[in-house]
Amino acid sequence: MTAVVVILGGYLVASLVLGWMARDRGEASAEDWFVASRTIGPVVLFFTLAATNFSAFFYVGFAGASYAKGFAFYGLLAMGTSLVGVSMLLLGLPTWRLGQEHGYLTPPEMVAGQTGSRVLGIVFALVLIVFTLPYLAIQPHAAGILLEQLTDGAIPRFAAAVGLTLVMLAYLWMGGMRSSAWTDLFQALVMIGLLAVGVVAVMRGMGGFASAGDRLFASNPELFVREGKVTVRQWVSFMLLWPMTVPMFPQMFQRFYIARSPRGLTTAAWLYPVVVALLFLLPVLFGVYGHLDFPDLQGKQADQIVAMLLGEHVAPWLAALVLTGAIAAFMSTADSQLLAMSSIITRDVLGGVVKAPELWVGRIAMVVLAAMGLAIAYEPPGSIFDIIKQAFTGLAVLLPTVVAVLYWPRVRAEACIVSICVGEALVFWSYLGGLPERLTMGMHPSTSVVAITAATLVAVTLALPTREAATPIR
Repeated sequence: MTAVVVILGGYLVASLVLGWMARDRGEASAEDWFVASRTIGPVVLFFTLAATNFSAFFYVGFAGASYAKGFAFYGLLAMGTSLVGVSMLLLGLPTWRLGQEHGYLTPPEMVAGQTGSRVLGIVFALVLIVFTLPYLAIQPHAAGILLEQLTDGAIPRFAAAVGLTLVMLAYLWMGGMRSSAWTDLFQALVMIGLLAVGVVAVMRGMGGFASAGDRLFASNPELFVREGKVTVRQWVSFMLLWPMTVPMFPQMFQRFYIARSPRGLTTAAWLYPVVVALLFLLPVLFGVYGHLDFPDLQGKQADQIVAMLLGEHVAPWLAALVLTGAIAAFMSTADSQLLAMSSIITRDVLGGVVKAPELWVGRIAMVVLAAMGLAIAYEPPGSIFDIIKQAFTGLAVLLPTVVAVLYWPRVRAEACIVSICVGEALVFWSYLGGLPERLTMGMHPSTSVVAITAATLVAVTLALPTREAATPIR
């Protein structure tokens, strides 16, 4: 218990100090607080993009899903997420240019500005908030699981979640995006390094990779094959899911604006596949090899496999050190989600309605959103992986609108609104009972939902009379 307090306390203090040092020392402005005055260089940009995407889901959810699906899940993760680099080039670069030209600070501002429709901006904003909130909620939930397990219940799950959230709010309050980006750099290095240490330590406790692998193959050969775990259609649809959805998360989208130059985005796009292919193997190893010590976990129990293996095979102080990486994963994603959603509420939902300074509206919105996330985290409605799948599908609906706004001058705001409504109706149908087989064709629902959404957007646009391109409203 003492080791946990000392190690975690040191990490949290370091995050607070770094957040304080990164703040703007001049007069604070909304542009600086939300997008760091667009001054983030290539190295920090890459690490903040990576850390923002590699959430507590990476540490906990990936391991839990790999426990159920075996090594086949690695292909779904590594290959699909590697394609996010392509999205950074195709979506990130034109978004950065439009942000420079028109001063956009949020994703809805861009789609509303380029189509001349505030209504579309509000619809876009509401979808982002509705489907990001559950994703935000799993961050403190997952971190709480790990700390509760590590301390044998001495630190209750929800109390840990509240404490970590308060620290995160403190450094965000001081520096906004600057603090978020620089603490992301620190948190990414902590997360990657300590997870690798944890895998090596657990494998040594199991007798080494080779010995443990032989025993695992003898007892669970099905974990080494794709058949019976993941179909070809599921494989393809999950590979499409990541590049379609990850850029639609507001915390990722907003980071396209913060780059100092296009070189930062191109650097991140090329590094991303290399890092992902190596990094995603680590939680998968935890999940698959966990069958040796804990063979009968069911449902949400598998989300605890990382902490369980560390508790079984390594000293408490080392387990505490490794799990600090999971805390870093939680904070690096949650702080970005809070900042992105608070900027959307401030500028796209309440803009022009509330007369208070944007900086203070954003800070208050951030605190309210954090409280809402904790309320959901108190008793989440399913496993971490199940929650993420719903969030991914709901946000993937926005992709056709973003692509059309960036690349199709004829696109109409009305068509975008109709397509989003149709897509979210399909998501709701999927949530209630699942889309019929004739629509999904055995693939992840997001694939057919995005296809129908895109077809709707094109059909409605072509059906509407042609008119001059909209004049940007910002």
